[in-house]
Amino acid sequence: MKKIIIAVILIIIIVAALIYSPSRNILHISKSKDESANVAPPSSQVDLPKKPLNNYKAGKAVESAQNNFEIYDQMEKKWLDTVSNIIGNKSMPMYLDMRERNDKEKMQAYKEYHDYLRFKYGDKYTYNISEDQSIREKKINERYLNDLLKLIGQEKFKAYLKAKDDFNEESRRRSKEAMIIEF
Repeated sequence: MKKIIIAVILIIIIVAALIYSPSRNILHISKSKDESANVAPPSSQVDLPKKPLNNYKAGKAVESAQNNFEIYDQMEKKWLDTVSNIIGNKSMPMYLDMRERNDKEKMQAYKEYHDYLRFKYGDKYTYNISEDQSIREKKINERYLNDLLKLIGQEKFKAYLKAKDDFNEESRRRSKEAMIIEF
């Protein structure tokens, strides 16, 4: 689920990079007074670029996105190995199931909130993460953390929380695009 969100964000970044790059003036429509007297089809008024488009930035963005996916995959594997060492192989399938349900429930809450905003403000509303949405996500997360506590016990749960906090801190120190573990 996180990979899908990251992929969507990276695609948006790539598209934005292409749109707002310095070479974005691909089509230039002339608007001189002489030409406005002669009404010609728009296609004849388009000046094509003098040199080929520079795909270097787009290629770099795609390469960077692929590199980020590899880094996230490595970090996720490291986190899952850490969790497995703490809670044991017997509880790991249940943890993975809980984690998947947690993500799905958060995405559903996110979708419901957007549907509500779309209904209230129309299709062209702008969205900022609100305190209401954050509170909803925290409640969902707390419920799953309580279920995990019941599953693995107090001692392992404390070790889990410490490992999660340490992992998140290390992730933040490493990069601005930190992968934060919530559950």
